[in-house]
Amino acid sequence: MEITGLRLGAILLLSFGAGLWDWRERRIPNWLCLGGAIAGFLLNDIWFAAAGFSLALAIHLPLYALRATGGGDVKLMAALGALMGVEQWLRLFLISAILGGVVALGLVLMRGALGETLQRTWFVVKSLGRGVAPYKGRPELDLSTGLGRTLPRGVVVAFAVVVWILVRRA
Repeated sequence: MEITGLRLGAILLLSFGAGLWDWRERRIPNWLCLGGAIAGFLLNDIWFAAAGFSLALAIHLPLYALRATGGGDVKLMAALGALMGVEQWLRLFLISAILGGVVALGLVLMRGALGETLQRTWFVVKSLGRGVAPYKGRPELDLSTGLGRTLPRGVVVAFAVVVWILVRRA
């Protein structure tokens, strides 16, 4: 299903609003995500919207349970799923994951924290391999403590939407 008109406008409004809010406040407001989700269900077939919304939740809720992502990020991606459907949301998800990794690596290198980041990554892998939530052994891995370094995902998602639009038009 082609995404144009009101749906594209809603995607842009939601993603840029979330990006700006996340940049300034380091949070994404519930009302913005709720509005995006409602728009997704109103502008699309209910099954199309429900499938995208559900897939986004299925991918992001485990990360939230592990305290590796914030609730606003989960709600933003679910709302975008409702607006975009499964196929286009998956494309956006992959673009945002790659873009987020590049930005995070750049920040790590700028801060001179590559060694520390590799140690934390290895700790996460070992913890998950043992079936233990990583934040239980290292509080700085719990997003809610504010002890670790974080990335404003709303900003990354806003830029990913721009890349998604450019890739679609190519």
